[in-house]
Amino acid sequence: MSQVPIIIPLVVAGISIGGMWQKKNLAGVWKRALLAAAVSGILNSGYALILGYLKIPGTNASSNTNSLSLVTSGLSGFLIVITIFLSAVGTVKYKRGKELEPEE
Repeated sequence: MSQVPIIIPLVVAGISIGGMWQKKNLAGVWKRALLAAAVSGILNSGYALILGYLKIPGTNASSNTNSLSLVTSGLSGFLIVITIFLSAVGTVKYKRGKELEPEE
C-alpha cells in the first residue's frame, strides 16, 4: 500500500496562511487560500510522480505512477491546505469572540 506524501501541503499551508492574516478582506483571503490549495495539490501530485520515477525505498513505486495515485495525492494536497485554513479561521473567530465578551 502506498502512502500519500504530505510534506508539500504542510509547507504550502504554513507559508500561505501565515501571510494571509494581515489582510482584512475575507473574500481576498479565501481566494488566496483556494489558490494555495490548488498549487499544493498540483505540487503534491508532481512530488508523488517524482517519487514513483525514482523508486524510493519504502514507497510503492508501481502504484505511485498510476493516475489514481496521482489524483489521490493532488486531492489530499488540496484538502490538507483547506482543512488547515478552516481550522485557523475557526480558532481566530473563537478567540476573537472570547475577547469581545465583556469580563465581569
